[in-house]
Amino acid sequence: MLKSGVSSLAVIMTLVAFGLLVAAFLAVNSGVSMSGAPTFDPNPLLAPANGAILTDPSPTFDWLEATGGTGSVTYTLVITGPTATQSVTATASTYEVANPLSSGSYTWSVQAVDSTGAASGFVAPSAFSIQAAAQVYLPYLEKSACPVSSVAVYELIPFSGSPTDRPDSQHGDLNLALRGYNLTTAPKQLVNYSGGADSNAPRLAGLFNPNSLSAIPNVYRVNGWDWGCGAQGCATGPITDWDVTLLGLQTTQGQPIYIPERGPDIYGGGYKALVLYAEERRITLSYIREDTVAHGYAVHLENLCVDPNLLALYRSQIKSDGFRVGNQLPALRNDQSLGTALGSEIRVAVRDRGAFMDPRSCKDWWAKDVACSQGVVIDKEHPTGPFREELSH
Repeated sequence: MLKSGVSSLAVIMTLVAFGLLVAAFLAVNSGVSMSGAPTFDPNPLLAPANGAILTDPSPTFDWLEATGGTGSVTYTLVITGPTATQSVTATASTYEVANPLSSGSYTWSVQAVDSTGAASGFVAPSAFSIQAAAQVYLPYLEKSACPVSSVAVYELIPFSGSPTDRPDSQHGDLNLALRGYNLTTAPKQLVNYSGGADSNAPRLAGLFNPNSLSAIPNVYRVNGWDWGCGAQGCATGPITDWDVTLLGLQTTQGQPIYIPERGPDIYGGGYKALVLYAEERRITLSYIREDTVAHGYAVHLENLCVDPNLLALYRSQIKSDGFRVGNQLPALRNDQSLGTALGSEIRVAVRDRGAFMDPRSCKDWWAKDVACSQGVVIDKEHPTGPFREELSH
């Protein structure tokens, strides 16, 4: 995150036995600032976000600048890991790790110190973890590039309303990678919520041909998004409305993946979904003919190979600055393949008027194709479509 007045980093790195340095810092400061010392706005720790699971062992730490104090301000960054604690003194409110962090759980916090030695006290820490790529992304699959050619044919349709007002790759509602997501320990099976169900909701079993529910290797929570943070917004902690907001589904590498089916057309010719965002290994679909996820159903798919012809068609509608060329985007029909599985798991998130829902909810996304009798019963309403609208009024 760029900030005014950022100077070059002056970094002092020390490694001490796990917990000793932080214990000393926190025992002395315990979040209490001295009179006239620099102060932070609430929740100043930006990245890594609280609860984030990172695969990059060299993350950049980013926090809001402190205000007040006397003279120049420096920052003390403390990173507590599985075996050691790092203390870093920096003159700017960002720090890029010089030596890769090992896999494990971490916490981090900062305090600001002015030229007189007055300190803000350490802010409430954030937690994150580093997971080696082999634990999450199956690195042997990285050696197999996605297909570079295809015989599939796709078409553009016009969308109604205005195009999105942000570059596509920097849009927190379009590019799920910006938010990130975290493994969670909720049951890896369908669940039965109460509440009404929309018969026209997307059918997630349609991801496969024939329609089916595969095994569920992992479940995740997608991170929230703060639109007021920085120029384009930034990720926050995991969304906690539901125990799961991203579902892993077992696949075989190269297996065709289709759009989740839906009844209503969004345009003549049987088109059901609009491609709002695509890159090589993720895609975002809208089930309305508008350039937004805010007014209808939307689906995010991760860890797949988007068909190269579909990707090329999408990119033809994006300018070099990430904004739309005009008012057309690719559209897809039921039973139309949009790509293939990258490896042993694809991941799917489903949204209803912007809100991330639980993709395990049998009555909402699976009931037309899968028996719900074996699902875990959860005494909580999970309404969709018009039923969700009624609940909100």
